[in-house]
Amino acid sequence: MRFYYYLLGLMSLLPSIVLAQNQPPAPDPLNIFLNKEKTRYIKFGGYMQIWLRNTQLNPGSKINDSQVNSVTDVSLRRVRLKVTAMPVDNLMLVLQLGPTNVNNLTKTDTYVDFLDGYADYKINSYISVGGGRSSWTGLSRYATGYTKTLLYETPLINLGDINKTDITQRKLGLFVKGAVGKLDYRFAYATPYNTGGTAPLENIAVFNTRVIKPNWSGYIKWQFFDKESNVMAQSQGAYLGKKKVLNIGAGFEIQKDALWHKTAAKDTVTDNLKQFAADIFYDTPLNKEKGTAFTFYGVYHHHDFGPRYTRILAIGNPANGVDPAKASFNGSGNGYPVIGTGNSLSMQTGFLLPYFNQQTKGAQLLPAIGIQYSKFDRLADPMITYDAGVSLLLKGHASKFVFNAQSRPIFMAQPDGNITAVSRKMMYVLMYHISID
Repeated sequence: MRFYYYLLGLMSLLPSIVLAQNQPPAPDPLNIFLNKEKTRYIKFGGYMQIWLRNTQLNPGSKINDSQVNSVTDVSLRRVRLKVTAMPVDNLMLVLQLGPTNVNNLTKTDTYVDFLDGYADYKINSYISVGGGRSSWTGLSRYATGYTKTLLYETPLINLGDINKTDITQRKLGLFVKGAVGKLDYRFAYATPYNTGGTAPLENIAVFNTRVIKPNWSGYIKWQFFDKESNVMAQSQGAYLGKKKVLNIGAGFEIQKDALWHKTAAKDTVTDNLKQFAADIFYDTPLNKEKGTAFTFYGVYHHHDFGPRYTRILAIGNPANGVDPAKASFNGSGNGYPVIGTGNSLSMQTGFLLPYFNQQTKGAQLLPAIGIQYSKFDRLADPMITYDAGVSLLLKGHASKFVFNAQSRPIFMAQPDGNITAVSRKMMYVLMYHISID
């Protein structure tokens, strides 16, 4: 119950925060111009996401030596410092640093991740090429993640091999991108990481420990109305009535011999990583004077990682152990099977409500819902998660509170060998997001 008292206390401060929106706007991000025409520059930006969270933990979860059923914690979901430079015409350099998932279980000397470090050269209005360490990849609209979110977080189904072939969604490689008329495209070649290779299991594919082979990916989309920027890898989650966008896209990601498994005869067989996706994004203003808008995103994923592959993800896991006698298939903390060989549908949609004050056009509410439905080969029952949330936009995406409630299934192995859904658990997150773009 303490979590709800904290939540009520924070919500009681919101009226004063809303009134503060009538104050003069904050200064623009820091820019250092390198020529009189201001076409060459160094630009600084960044963002931070703070979570107050209450989690109903998976069965048998432990924090240190204590077995607990639920926990309330404060964490830093992401902290980022970004430097973008245009030292010469048509050449952009991007450097980004910052930690991810810093909570009370994180080691005390939390390191700062080196995230992005790449160059992007614009050849002409149709094509740009680049290379380095970046999140430029294909597959789907949100395979690169995004921060201007409709709910509190990127739909995780889009991140099929996160922290397996990449580190925090970044790989070392080359990319080409651009737009020809209404067609927007990106293709990437990467020498991937292998951060999760293990010994092969019988009839269950896992990432292997052998020599890493190239990773290829691509994504194209057709833009029916307003065109979106492709300067950065990330796509926006909601334009808040600033654009009318209807895009249909499709993509792929493949990597030969990325996984392996043992057959019943104990032979070791390699498996290719294959992902395919098709998605649709629709965002439109409804009443520009009132500030209302509608957003929808839907995506279909086909994952083929080899027989019965299943991936458990746990964002900022608040637990660090589990009692084997009580453990579920989900493992510890807030983990659940997000990705696996099989087929998935995911959807998010939201409706931007009118401005609180029509004269100042200040704060707004953005309620939204999301769902993921997956049929994984290894699980007897579908994996279904539900999300419902509301954002209080104080200054658009630059300053906002987001409250999100998520329901996830708990899977248990049965005596007959099937893995079935037996119950559900909840996670509640109140996030404050602030950014300088």
